[in-house]
Amino acid sequence: MNILITADLHLDLWADAGRDPFAGILPVLRDLDALIFAGDLANDPQRNWPRALARLDRLVSPARIWVIPGNHDYYGATLDDGVLAQITTETGAHLAQKSVLTFGSCRLLCCTLWTHFALLGDPGAAMERAVMAMADYGRIRREDGDPVLPEDTAAIHRDHLDWLTHEIAKPWRGQTIVVTHHAPSAAVAGQMSSLSPAFASDLDGWIDAHRPDSWFFGHTHRPLSTRIRGAPFVNVSLGYPDEVPDGGEAEAMLRGLIFTDA
Repeated sequence: MNILITADLHLDLWADAGRDPFAGILPVLRDLDALIFAGDLANDPQRNWPRALARLDRLVSPARIWVIPGNHDYYGATLDDGVLAQITTETGAHLAQKSVLTFGSCRLLCCTLWTHFALLGDPGAAMERAVMAMADYGRIRREDGDPVLPEDTAAIHRDHLDWLTHEIAKPWRGQTIVVTHHAPSAAVAGQMSSLSPAFASDLDGWIDAHRPDSWFFGHTHRPLSTRIRGAPFVNVSLGYPDEVPDGGEAEAMLRGLIFTDA
């Protein structure tokens, strides 16, 4: 079975730029059993997700598409996954928030994850910096209309990590792959800055305890891969149009192409 995991497509921005990130991989798309977006499909989901998924409908059957929300997928909206689930269901695709997907011998554990802001050891300072510099905390609203706070997304991180811990403990004879939007380790965060805790968590202890077979993620737009405890950790971000040279789209998107037994 062929599975493509990709992230950070920001399809609304690619459409505005007049570029098609899928043009170089059409033969691959035709043979896919699953296309999984690990976050940041498009800003303003109520307006742009239906457009993006309609475009994809001409390339891949919606029944083979799963979307994990990224931070940008909540821009212009709230942290209500029910709204996103309704949009994907209406197009025939699937939302994969806290979802277990199985394809043959492969089990994928999917969620956004967010971060715990503790990567540099001072969560309070990291949260203050995130409020000042990250658009997330101005463009995403809570149900009461106020901006989302880092404390809100950190709480979601804890919930998602609890869910991952519960699911990965269940017996499974095949491969277990974790797929998240946010990065799980300093080893794949890239050059550190005061904003790094908003992009990656320090989950090396969790990884050591639970030993996933691999982990795919996005968010940082940095094409970094490494091995942690012997398992591949792969950033599958495409990125903004101005970050990807013409002709470089296929190489970026195919970093997350995997094969599993039927």
